[in-house]
Amino acid sequence: MPFFPPVPNVLQKIDHFVVLMFENRSFDHLLGYELFNNADVDGLLGLPSNLQDPGNPNAVAVPVRRATAYGMPFDPAHEFADVAKQLYAPGSAGAPITMGGFVLSAMETAGNFADAARVMEGFQSDQIPVLATLARQFAICNYWHSSLPGPTWPNRFFIHAATSGGLTDSPSTAQILAGFNFPKGTIYERLEAAGKQWRIYHDGLPQAAGVDWLRPHYILPVKQEFRGMDEFAGNVSRGDLPEYTFIEPRYDTGNSYLDGNSMHPMNDIRNGELLLKSVYESIRNSPVWNSTMLIVTFDEHGGFYDHVPPPAAVATGDDKRYVNPKAGFDFTRLGVRVPALIVSAYTQAASVIGQPGAAALDHTSVLKTVEDRFALAPLTQRDAAASSLAVALNLAAPRSDAPAALPAPLTDAEASALNVSPAPPQIPPEAPLSDNQQSLVDLALKCNLDASDSSSHNALLADHAAVKSQGDASAYLARHDDMIAARRR
Repeated sequence: MPFFPPVPNVLQKIDHFVVLMFENRSFDHLLGYELFNNADVDGLLGLPSNLQDPGNPNAVAVPVRRATAYGMPFDPAHEFADVAKQLYAPGSAGAPITMGGFVLSAMETAGNFADAARVMEGFQSDQIPVLATLARQFAICNYWHSSLPGPTWPNRFFIHAATSGGLTDSPSTAQILAGFNFPKGTIYERLEAAGKQWRIYHDGLPQAAGVDWLRPHYILPVKQEFRGMDEFAGNVSRGDLPEYTFIEPRYDTGNSYLDGNSMHPMNDIRNGELLLKSVYESIRNSPVWNSTMLIVTFDEHGGFYDHVPPPAAVATGDDKRYVNPKAGFDFTRLGVRVPALIVSAYTQAASVIGQPGAAALDHTSVLKTVEDRFALAPLTQRDAAASSLAVALNLAAPRSDAPAALPAPLTDAEASALNVSPAPPQIPPEAPLSDNQQSLVDLALKCNLDASDSSSHNALLADHAAVKSQGDASAYLARHDDMIAARRR
């Protein structure tokens, strides 16, 4: 395929940025097979594999393979130490980063080889028609990596603040209750200081509420910057879109994610496709289509295989506030590659951003692009050095042939015909919570405490302490959502 160079100054035609950040999927897992539709995609060439035991050259090799299910029966490990194991494959020979430890790491969580091997699976275009259509109609980013080799919370902080303040793992209850703030603030503060508007759409408790500056906007909706996802389509159809919009999907944290649409491994991935279809079609058929860039990305790889070693990165310069000394990480390396698409009226179909040897993108590339467009100062050294997404603007005039609608996700019958099974069965309500689930329950408590008079704090703490299982968490988070809904009426 030909390389489409960017057209200078088109970024000034973009007045609205919409960022939809999904959960926990690697590039190869969702887009690696696009290589067979576009030779410029750095995807699954040949049959890369992992050994079941990287320390034993005679161990069973697990090659990449076509995906067999829309949901996982377990959540592959992806905390900082887990990602190190995936990258460095303890016991293996060769280069320091081998990308050979994904099956080894998954075995520790799955408990059996058959399930662990599923971290080597990848979806093909006939299985994910929404993602595949957008990938072919607009731009795939070849080398977009998570901002650090770790889990959801620190990576999502990077897209808000260009730093995690040194955080490398899921935060503890004590850290969440103490709150998170960053010396140079967030992109939302930068925008507000420049007279620009921002908005966060969400379906349930948003992780962004973990940032101290954002939480009052979530709890006390004076300006309505936090809005339910059910308002998005109507707002956009009226041209009511601020300069910067961030979308948090539905996590369904208290139900082991099963009914969520975040594309978390425990979700049915088709739910996320429905969300993506809705967001795209709302923008495409609105008055702001010709002035909007939609950025679709994932916070981190979720323990799924990718073959591209994470490259070096620029440290943020303020990585000590929440540092874990045991991690010994200096933030000079990015995390595993994640899927990312750039959608705009000024982006040619079949565009691929990032040729071999090109500078990598990460979550702070979003911030760099917004900063360049609205003349905002960078937040840290990381976004100051980041590559801009303006490279995806390779048309001088807006396209008239962008599809008005995307195909629907596959039905159960269509999936069965392709030998893809539906999502795994419901997790028992008495099952314990994962670290990430606990962190969202803790965040709900923090919001409840901040929204309440101190006289009610003991009762709120006791209510939180009683949450021990999936069922408890589901009910607890539902009560929190009801509280927020009542404050917005």
